[in-house]
Amino acid sequence: MQSTSRFGRLRQWLRGRALLVDALFAATMWAMCATILAVSNTTALAGFEGQHFGWPQAAMLAAGMSPIALRRRALWPAVVLCNAAILAWVGFDQVWFVADSGITWFTLIYSAGAHRTPLRAAAVGITLWGPASVAIFFNIQSDASGGFTVAALNASVNLLLACTAFFIGWVMRNRRLKVQELSDRARVAEETQRALAAQAVSEEQQRIARELHDVVAHHISVIGVMSEGAKRVLRADPDAAEEALTTVNHTARTALREMRDILAVLRQSQDEPDEAELEPQPTVESLRALVAQTKEAGLPVRYSVRGEEYPLPTGVSMAAYRIVQEALTNTIKHAGPKAKASVVVDYGETEFKVSVGDSGRGAPVVSGFSGGHGLIGMRERATLYGGTLQAGPQPGGGYLVEARFPRSAHLQGVAA
Repeated sequence: MQSTSRFGRLRQWLRGRALLVDALFAATMWAMCATILAVSNTTALAGFEGQHFGWPQAAMLAAGMSPIALRRRALWPAVVLCNAAILAWVGFDQVWFVADSGITWFTLIYSAGAHRTPLRAAAVGITLWGPASVAIFFNIQSDASGGFTVAALNASVNLLLACTAFFIGWVMRNRRLKVQELSDRARVAEETQRALAAQAVSEEQQRIARELHDVVAHHISVIGVMSEGAKRVLRADPDAAEEALTTVNHTARTALREMRDILAVLRQSQDEPDEAELEPQPTVESLRALVAQTKEAGLPVRYSVRGEEYPLPTGVSMAAYRIVQEALTNTIKHAGPKAKASVVVDYGETEFKVSVGDSGRGAPVVSGFSGGHGLIGMRERATLYGGTLQAGPQPGGGYLVEARFPRSAHLQGVAA
């Protein structure tokens, strides 16, 4: 992974220095051709019989290959330099300007197809290969061993190779554009998915805040009623007043803790909450009615309670109810017509746990994110109260949703 990252950084660095890279490529091609010409002493190459290859010829060969260095940064000036080399070859009989430099012409026509639009690339090709083909044709025809047929064949072969190089460049350009398009689509899709997930979390946080608003309002009402009752019986029945004040103390602590939870949610959301719903919010005690309602909807559900029941904070109890409700809804939607479900409420010694399992197909989950917002909402509810949520296919088939809340001071309703 690290080597891949280093290679990517090197590639990005080279991509921003096209002139340097192309100049190194041109120098490499010149070194190879000069070495071949020097070793062969030019006697075995057509058109160079009896000509000695020295430093002046090497310099002219370098001038003939120099347009390669401009192939991406300045293509049209490179074409002008190539036509100047053709003029030097034809007008001054300086064949070294184009010696073995078909590499230059083929490289430039490839670059035109790879980095220019088709119309501009065609203009470059005509301007580049028109003079070159005429020069090749008349040079070979004027040779004592050549003729019209040989010259035409040679020029045609060069044009065919040029068209092939152009086509390869055009294919590479289309491939690069396609890869860029797919990369842009993937980036947009990823950003959209993150935005949708953030929006779903924000909406769920707002809904939780509205629900907790009702809970805290209830606690404040209880505090008011109990404190008023304690005031009335304080002199006549001190024990009853003490019991009422104990309830007030416990309720106040619970309300204060849940108020902190509300503030934690609202700090992450700038939208104004809607009007609070006035109907009572469901809790763990409402799960039996929920199971009965689910059975009436056609899904066989088995409900069981483990351990000795103990009081839960209203927020935790409500979160457990909502998690079970969402899990049963997903079971009805995705598990299939023959599926069965089970709801287990476990009052453990160290944690409180609710789990919903089914024997059906289960909802599809990709990288922890399902197609809807249900899983996000369930996990957000569990996290808000220090719990965790696990959801996924079971090894033996079916789907399992399990929420765990540690049985700490927070779960027991005592303020930290």
